[in-house]
Amino acid sequence: MNNIPVAIDRRSFVTTSASAAMAFATAHGSTTEAAPAKQSGVTITQLKTYMFNVATGPVRLDPKTRQPISSGFKTWLFLKLETNAGLSGWGEGSGEWISPIVRTALHQWNELLIGRDPLDVTAICDDITNRLPWKGGPILGSAVAAVNMALYDIAGKTLNVPVHQLLGGRQRDRILVYDNGGLSFDSIDQAREQARAAVAAGARGLKGNPLEGRTWEMDRRELEHCVAIVKAVREDVGPDIELLLDTHGSPAPELSLAFARLVAPYRPLFIEEPCKVGSVEVLKQISEKSPVPIATGEKLFSYRDFKEVIDARACAFLQPDISHSFGIDNFLHISHLADEARMLMAPHNASGPIHFAALLQADAVLRNFLIQEVSGSWFRRFDEFVDHDLRLNDGFVNLPDRPGLGIEVKEQDIAKLPYNKRMTYRQYRNADGSWKGW
Repeated sequence: MNNIPVAIDRRSFVTTSASAAMAFATAHGSTTEAAPAKQSGVTITQLKTYMFNVATGPVRLDPKTRQPISSGFKTWLFLKLETNAGLSGWGEGSGEWISPIVRTALHQWNELLIGRDPLDVTAICDDITNRLPWKGGPILGSAVAAVNMALYDIAGKTLNVPVHQLLGGRQRDRILVYDNGGLSFDSIDQAREQARAAVAAGARGLKGNPLEGRTWEMDRRELEHCVAIVKAVREDVGPDIELLLDTHGSPAPELSLAFARLVAPYRPLFIEEPCKVGSVEVLKQISEKSPVPIATGEKLFSYRDFKEVIDARACAFLQPDISHSFGIDNFLHISHLADEARMLMAPHNASGPIHFAALLQADAVLRNFLIQEVSGSWFRRFDEFVDHDLRLNDGFVNLPDRPGLGIEVKEQDIAKLPYNKRMTYRQYRNADGSWKGW
């Protein structure tokens, strides 16, 4: 089944905004006087999850081996927390290949959520992580993130304010975004065509995945091919469109550095994940030698993971994923540490509309925000899954003023969507059959 409800009795109670505000302030340590903790009277009564497959386009094949290097769909996981006040909150824990496992984790936490005051946002998430001996990784990080988003959604709806007001207030009215599907590396002609279409649709930043077609660790032909595409697109779209290059952590450091030196004249904003996650020292060396700024972070999860990179100043831009790095609270904790180090945030985004809505609320309050990733093609499909007021205009998405995360999930529609097949595993290999990345 797509929907696994937890059947319990629901108690009828309507809270006032004043009492809810007091409870929220107490939970977050913002009261001005010492006083006994007060509960809002609102409790979580039910947990539901919806997991379904969303088509993302044709399966991409390695141009050399003709083996699949992508799946034709992604599996999204939505969490709904219901309350006795008639309000519900939504979160998202979608992740490539891990959504089914995250879903199982969420339903193991019924006893930690049912009956709790949802305005105790941080306290509940801390309680879950404190009870578990395992502290990191994408499974726990994604499950806690989904809960954290849903609790903030309820809190905003209870107080009738957008989440960014609960986080300290917005620093900006709109969010600068780039299209992570706007730059193709299949051929020069296709790259030009795809880039023109993305720009015409409102994108002011284009990202693609260079060096994926290499057949061995130092493939000079692939290197020259990808540099030629960046050169052609830059000439085509002009100097004001940002180009972003994501190598997915797969190349050898030497190949990434060779690419950075050759592509630097065409002014990419950054090269993302130039080497495998694991050695901060190697990442730092690449960052120091590269003439193009380096970005990383989508495969990091805990605060400590990011602190090591920030303390070493091993990159220029950080890319935490709010759905994998334990949610909004930890995302902001990371951003504050990065801000002290004068490091900018370019958050990762490869999930659905709840994830994106949470990102917009968090991005709004960042002092060190740079740019936000979004898929233009997915963004145009959000209407299928949620009711929203989001619009892309001249490279920016507006910040919604609706309460909570600013969206309403079309629950009846998503309940009909199937999860009938797991995602295809990539066959991402060199010409000799060896594994080449990720």
